[in-house]
Amino acid sequence: MTLLIKVLEIKDLYHVAQLHRLAFTQSLLTYLGQEVVRRYYEWLLLGPHETTALGAFADDMLVGFCFGGIFRGAMNGFIRKNRYYLMWKICTHPKVVKNAEFRQRMALGWKSKIFRKVNLYHGVSMPTPLYRHSGILAIGVDPMMQRKGIGKLLMEAAEEQARQKGHREMRLTVEINNLVAINFYENIGWEKVPSQEGTFQGAMRKIITR
Repeated sequence: MTLLIKVLEIKDLYHVAQLHRLAFTQSLLTYLGQEVVRRYYEWLLLGPHETTALGAFADDMLVGFCFGGIFRGAMNGFIRKNRYYLMWKICTHPKVVKNAEFRQRMALGWKSKIFRKVNLYHGVSMPTPLYRHSGILAIGVDPMMQRKGIGKLLMEAAEEQARQKGHREMRLTVEINNLVAINFYENIGWEKVPSQEGTFQGAMRKIITR
């Protein structure tokens, strides 16, 4: 099997969405369907971000992806841009109201006004963060292709892209009960970042200077 790491394009997003649904079967995006997932990654790729979108291909088949960079309104901006479509999807999936992630998003969304009327359009200008570290927002590998080093290759490629752009540090957030993912990140040089209370709440980082 020959693996190639390539920059993802719009034409790849359908397959990215398919792979997301295979890799994250319990996620809210997966529950809402293929088109919702595709639109999410489209926003990450085309929105007002500095995105590095990488795909791992085995014999021209997408088997893994990684979205890194600096994101401005990754989820909030996505919801704003697609709010009417998402409302329709929620109405056609009434059981979603029982989903804990959905209730959390709704509460945060109302606080930040993302469900209220705003003048948000594709390509909107958003504030540039004060920090200049790069982040990993999403990484997924086909469940049938795990333990073959694909995730490591994607992370190494994302780190090199960030290094070339002058970033010295990378960050990500992981579910604190996802021990498999935490072990994976620690094995490739990432470290846990304690919260102000001194406990681990899912934040991790890696210094990437040579």
